[in-house]
Amino acid sequence: MTIITQRVLFNDNAVEKDISMAVANYRSAGYTLPIIAAQDAVYIASDMPFNHKWIELSTANTETTTISLANWFDQWVDVVDLVDNTNGLKNSGYITWKTNRLKGWTSELDSNDVTGVTNSAIYNMYWLKMTFSANLSLTTKIKTICNKFSDDIILTDYYPDLANSDLKTAFEAGKTTWDDQHFIAADIIIRDMKKMNIIKSPSQLMNFELFAEAGAHKVAEIVYNGLGRPYLDQKNEARKAYDAAINIKHFDIDDDGDGNLTPCEMQTKTGNLCR
Repeated sequence: MTIITQRVLFNDNAVEKDISMAVANYRSAGYTLPIIAAQDAVYIASDMPFNHKWIELSTANTETTTISLANWFDQWVDVVDLVDNTNGLKNSGYITWKTNRLKGWTSELDSNDVTGVTNSAIYNMYWLKMTFSANLSLTTKIKTICNKFSDDIILTDYYPDLANSDLKTAFEAGKTTWDDQHFIAADIIIRDMKKMNIIKSPSQLMNFELFAEAGAHKVAEIVYNGLGRPYLDQKNEARKAYDAAINIKHFDIDDDGDGNLTPCEMQTKTGNLCR
């Protein structure tokens, strides 16, 4: 993610802090969020409506809390069908939701008109508000808010040899997971979707699960490439598998920009990746 497509603000007891760069991607420093439930909130803005975010934690919350979300529709409106796979930021994972079917999103010309971020000047964005039912542990730290389509579980379903600890340390000293490569793969998938003229913004991807297989193959390609010439054949096979996996029949793209997936959009195929 970049500050062009996503902004993140932390309202800390009425003091607004722009933490966009701190949580922009997996290379970011991250940001500690000692949330006090009665007074604090996190605001996420996007260039287009969106229905999910991956939250990667550097330090997990240890307190029991429930996350609530509201989207900006000239005022804050509670979302529906909220699924929090982070369990109140106790682990990294996706948070997904839908907007109220009788309401939707407002692209606010100036964030100065959005309650909670009125001291900022961020233009033409769609806003989401995240609040908590109880205080978070003081050390809770978010690494990044972004996209992640695959993980080591699905990766090793396709490539069991990549579970080998010796391969991980051969790739990078002290490495225990392929998490960084999963984030890189997600960025590549988004880039390829733009090259195919399927999306203009990553927020248009409504169904992240569709790209799990492609993500796994792209991670394998990245890893085998990094391991050098002895793994050239494996790299080439992973590349072929990625090209096949990314050319799926339906992409579930939010073409009309309302933040929801219609039956028509679920049946639309809009492009192919060519090498």
